[in-house]
Amino acid sequence: MNQKLLQLLDGAEDKYPHALEQQFPHVVNKIIELWGSPAIDQYFIDLMLHTRAVPREGFPPAIAKEIFDLNLINDEQLKAKQGVPISR
Repeated sequence: MNQKLLQLLDGAEDKYPHALEQQFPHVVNKIIELWGSPAIDQYFIDLMLHTRAVPREGFPPAIAKEIFDLNLINDEQLKAKQGVPISR
């Protein structure tokens, strides 16, 4: 378990992307690098949508869910920092 990512997730082990870390460690490293920055939004888009001229295989559903969940957590944290109410 990457302690930096766990810290970014406010210690929420139940939100930790174990499968993503195991199968795509380079993606986890990039997410850690970009976490909380404006550039991470585009990175999540690039991961989840077909944005290249060359077709990609895509992520298995469990991995895609972990990426989506990380995107939501990052967004919620950003909104909280800005004082924007989080709708649930």
